Amino acid sequence: MELNSVLFPAPTSSYSEDTFPGEIIWVPRLDGTEKPPIPCLYLSCARGSSKVMLYFHGNAEDIGLAYELMDHLRSTLMVHVIAMEYPGYGIYPGESDAEQVLQDAENIVRYLVEEIKMSSRNILVFGRSIGSGPATWLASKMNPGALLLMSAYTSIRAVVKSIAGSWAVWLVKERFNNIELMSRVTCPSFFVHGQQDTLIPYENSQKLHESCSGPCSLILPKDMDHNEFDFFDDLSLPFSAFLMQCGISVSPESMHTAFINFPPSIFAPPNIAKNQNKGRWNKFFKLFSS
Repeated sequence: MELNSVLFPAPTSSYSEDTFPGEIIWVPRLDGTEKPPIPCLYLSCARGSSKVMLYFHGNAEDIGLAYELMDHLRSTLMVHVIAMEYPGYGIYPGESDAEQVLQDAENIVRYLVEEIKMSSRNILVFGRSIGSGPATWLASKMNPGALLLMSAYTSIRAVVKSIAGSWAVWLVKERFNNIELMSRVTCPSFFVHGQQDTLIPYENSQKLHESCSGPCSLILPKDMDHNEFDFFDDLSLPFSAFLMQCGISVSPESMHTAFINFPPSIFAPPNIAKNQNKGRWNKFFKLFSS
């Protein structure tokens, strides 16, 4: 059974098309389908940057709830930020669909590389909690500049087993098998996982770290749990140090390349139906939190 709504129990939307003026983009489809464009939060680094961070949020938040963290990373890491919305979340119409999340993730990277002419090496992929699935999948396919995983899991079935017991494993199709994909990830990879995380035990990140095929680093903050963490000490400062250690610079070569030149049309909201995601498993899997 698929039970996508178990994996993606969308909260009530925290934002609308008008909440973040000039900071919502709608990435067009490149496959010729008539599906609606993909809504994303886009935060441009005021000083310019050679890097863009592509963020995949947790399953009980949307890009509106992720705004504070994304704004912090934009300012401290001095990178542009794109946070992709999931189908059925926020202002993205439809229902939760793990396969569609992967297709959307690939579409956004293709758009940046093929249409904006950005090197994949200038894309930093960040996945948090459930978002570590599409992030790891992308990193195994495209070899980005770096991969950042926060509170990651080895596999969806492993998480379901730890929460609901062995019987529940057979209710969920394995969509994000991070431990299998990690052996194909060769880009610099940074893992952060709180030792107080009772939802996804930190041993998950230890196993992923051991399986990574590229340069990698793991930190396990003593007081961090699944949702509560220090923006600076647990995330931006150690990740910034890791980038420096790997020789990854965020400084643009020139002001001509310091900003992403999106066409004006990408900021225009399409005329799409409002989202209504009412999966019956939503309450059950709110445990995933953000």
